Amino acid sequence: MRYKTIVEHDQSGIEMVQNAVDNLLEERFIEGIRTKHHTIDEIFETTEMVCMYQHRMNVEARRLTKFSKNFIRQYATDNNQCFSTGDVLFQKLRSTMKSLKELFHKTSKIDRRQLPEGVSAPSVFEKSPMAKGDYSPDVFGIESFPKPVKNLYFAIDQLFNTANSMLILCGEMIKAEEETRNDIDRVRQIYKESCEEMMAAVKAATAFIAPSQDFPENAMEKQRERIGVKNEDEFLKRAYHNYNKEVMTQFLIIRALREARNDGLVGREPDFWYNNHSKALMVRKVIENFDTISCAEGQKGKLCSDTVVEFLKWCDVPEEKESELYKKHFIPNYQKYGKLKELGWNTISGQRKYLKDQGETNQSLAAKFERYIGHILTDEVMKEINKATKQN
Repeated sequence: MRYKTIVEHDQSGIEMVQNAVDNLLEERFIEGIRTKHHTIDEIFETTEMVCMYQHRMNVEARRLTKFSKNFIRQYATDNNQCFSTGDVLFQKLRSTMKSLKELFHKTSKIDRRQLPEGVSAPSVFEKSPMAKGDYSPDVFGIESFPKPVKNLYFAIDQLFNTANSMLILCGEMIKAEEETRNDIDRVRQIYKESCEEMMAAVKAATAFIAPSQDFPENAMEKQRERIGVKNEDEFLKRAYHNYNKEVMTQFLIIRALREARNDGLVGREPDFWYNNHSKALMVRKVIENFDTISCAEGQKGKLCSDTVVEFLKWCDVPEEKESELYKKHFIPNYQKYGKLKELGWNTISGQRKYLKDQGETNQSLAAKFERYIGHILTDEVMKEINKATKQN
């Protein structure tokens, strides 16, 4: 009969192993040593083995500690695609569990009895004398054994202490996860913060999805539809730690594009103003009427570089995206309505640097442009824009 080493990947499995390592006493250790060890050489070999286990466990402990710092505060993690939290944590404890199983096996008596049909083998975490198995106390204790035996005991004691601290941390994470899932205010906050962290990827991805393109299937979106869009709190609780970051990012892309389309955004507009739809519609209106701006024209029938720089700052996109905004959004749309000759990006970039060197700020340049466009963004136009973006 070979003892069973199966450990359930949940709180009960953590507690079973934790109880086993908690039971280490000098008397139990002595019984375990008697079971399989007969020479000092065997003691030395086992000590070396335990030291090797300790090294592996130290590495896992550091990784687990690092993992635990962000696990609860992330709404979706790369460890939640198809695993339960217990599975995730036991993946993190792979070397630790293997080391403990081998050590308990090494200190368990061989039992050659055949088990009756239908009876499962007992767990090594129950039968090892170092855990809960039977043992006979030694009259003289560990002091009667040579130093190598004492060294092995202290090495195993350290190993068990490290394992115990890791198991405690895993148990705390499972408990904290459940408490967090039942605290809707906390879940909302974690969801909000995770969305903000992922928005850079959402911005980049929206540029590659055409306005008429069908949305891809997404497990998180399907769950939201099943629960119902009006029952947002229930959805947030169920989805917490049930999807990985890739699935959640795709979900946010779908949501951003759907909302953008519902508000009438087209082309590259969702890419630049996915979270400010009214700005997208304002920019569209300004581009359509750009030639009516008093200072739109520069020299030789070309656009005025100062005005274009001011326009880009007013558009309120990150500076690193201004080149893309100018070349892939402004120019293609301006050419449909405007008559002035376009400027190359190097000219715009150079003028932007010159204005900065003159002490102009993004805010001052945007404010200047704001004063030019009152005749375009009239109160009536703004009412229509606000109405369009508040309907959804």
